[in-house]
Amino acid sequence: MEDMVTSALKKQEDYLRKTFSEKYKIPESEIDKILVEVESVINQMVALVKEGKSAHEKFFSYIILNSIDAIIGFDNDQKIFLWNKGAETIFGYKKSEITGKDFSMLVPEDLIEKGEVDFLITEVKEKGFLANHETERITKDGKRINVSITRFVVTNDDEEMIGSVGIVRDITVIKNLEKELREKEKLALIGEVVSSIAHNLSNPLNIISGNADYLLLDKKEDDPEYEELKTILDEATRITKSIRHLLNFSRPLHTEKNQNDINEVLQSVAAGYKHINNNKEIKIKKNLQKDIPAFNFDRFQLEDVFSNLINNAIQAIPQKGEIKINSSFENNSVIVEIIDNGNGIVKENLENIFLPFYSSKDYGKGTGLGLAIAKRIINEHKGEILVESKVGKGTKFTLVFPVKT
Repeated sequence: MEDMVTSALKKQEDYLRKTFSEKYKIPESEIDKILVEVESVINQMVALVKEGKSAHEKFFSYIILNSIDAIIGFDNDQKIFLWNKGAETIFGYKKSEITGKDFSMLVPEDLIEKGEVDFLITEVKEKGFLANHETERITKDGKRINVSITRFVVTNDDEEMIGSVGIVRDITVIKNLEKELREKEKLALIGEVVSSIAHNLSNPLNIISGNADYLLLDKKEDDPEYEELKTILDEATRITKSIRHLLNFSRPLHTEKNQNDINEVLQSVAAGYKHINNNKEIKIKKNLQKDIPAFNFDRFQLEDVFSNLINNAIQAIPQKGEIKINSSFENNSVIVEIIDNGNGIVKENLENIFLPFYSSKDYGKGTGLGLAIAKRIINEHKGEILVESKVGKGTKFTLVFPVKT
């Protein structure tokens, strides 16, 4: 711009000299002084314009580079060339680590297989933009996060596409809050339904089980009616237990947290399984790290969680096997692992095992609420429960509890 102004000024000098001399009769020496002043003023104006443009560019550059949202630039080959501080914070990669890489490295494998990458590229090319597309991405440490993506085409002066820019917002917290709200709404509905069912069934069940129990008093095990009465009593008890589980699940969870030793709790729970029956040969092995700091948790609730996981492990082992109970302290978190070498869980069922009423067990062997309740308890303790499993190899549950030290 400065060169253009200077060039235009030079072209006008002859015209100005002629005009000042012939029209206004100004001496040549004065004309030289006037032109010097004019050139000085114009140069100052150019400098001010340059300074203003520079400040303007710096302003927008600062917004882009320091935005809390990830702003990512892609060339036509989908290689990354712009990576701001928001992107570094959300994904964990430094600019030097990711510049020139294909953006597909941020997309989970299962979404790539479903066509996520092709969808994004096609949508942006055909429409010129993609607005508020909610999906998932993978961070540097392998964490899966929920994101909202807006992406648009960047063109040159000839309206030719030279790349695209994506604005990525981490909405993981929002999604978790929405999920919690949906779960609470479901629980409220379940509570109403279950309370009504429990009220209507309690008295008949008590009468059935009471009469069956009374009749059994006069029967011996070899009597023909004994097995039938025993079945009636067992089934009535099972239904009562299921209703109690439903009531417990539908009620708000209240925790009484106190300073407790996690190893002591694990030792206590494991001791209850010292003599495992069910005609199975199962060994329980413990590897508990010493000096794990005590932290605040509800002892009885975590005992229920550990007992539930061990019961599941026992049921998953056909005849002979082992259950490992490990504890450790890493990165200000207490970690508990319960591992079995049982039948394992098929891949398609893994994402469902924490859903209420979901059960892969045979009829009468589960209500489908054990793991759902366990997850609620862990969430109430601000912890996390993870599962890994291979069919025919076994299952590992990992429970992580953050600890303030």
